[in-house]
Amino acid sequence: MGKQVAVLIDGDNISYKYAEYIKREAMHYGNVRIFRLYGSISSPSVRPWYKVMPLQGIMPMLQITYANGKSVADQALTIDVMDLLYTQDIDVFCIVSSDSDFTKLVYRLKEAGKVVIGMGEAKTKEALAKACDEFKILDLIYKDADLETQEITQKVTEKIPFVEKEVPQEEEEIIEEEPIEESKISIPSEAEVISYIYDFMKASEDEKINLSEVGKALKEKFLGFDARNYDYNNMTKMLQNHSDRFKVDRQKAPDGIHGIIYVSVK
Repeated sequence: MGKQVAVLIDGDNISYKYAEYIKREAMHYGNVRIFRLYGSISSPSVRPWYKVMPLQGIMPMLQITYANGKSVADQALTIDVMDLLYTQDIDVFCIVSSDSDFTKLVYRLKEAGKVVIGMGEAKTKEALAKACDEFKILDLIYKDADLETQEITQKVTEKIPFVEKEVPQEEEEIIEEEPIEESKISIPSEAEVISYIYDFMKASEDEKINLSEVGKALKEKFLGFDARNYDYNNMTKMLQNHSDRFKVDRQKAPDGIHGIIYVSVK
């Protein structure tokens, strides 16, 4: 049996147009056993998900918001993650959100020996992206992702006019805290990436390097690195586009069936 994957989406924070692609990315890590979306019933960003969830097999875990500024959806997602950690045999957790409030949850999962894949947009804070084993920047990888956004949003809005009202609560004393400055993910230019690869290979004692090692080094150096961020299907295509600096060779693996891709500098 392959690795078991749980995908938990922050619907208040992530656009429904990525639904298909979130599942596609998650399937690279194993069998997607849990696929859930969390959000507030009254959230405008969640309502377009109503049409997409049945198409992608997503289980809705919608919440009623009782007070302003309190994300019960985030709390529900966190509680469910901990339940899954202790009651289900999940190997990989995919946390889909650009909200850095989930950073501590990611660390807790990693302490328990779980692999955590983060997915979000480029606006995500570095703290969350760095905490994950890997982080996928959805709006860069899927620049052209479009499920007729405006049309679906309009149809869903027309069919679901109901908006859950917030339950009034007693006013609480609000203590102002000094905000912590958090930096967003820094996206390097393609030229910076190519320059780093060249320097990395020049510093190596090996004449040629396995492409997977190059990819690993890039992910350690640049948060959320993915060749698709630069409109290439994979690393091979990216390096082949810079054939003036790199040579890409495919060789048979020892089993005589699979192939191994090696890279060398010119």
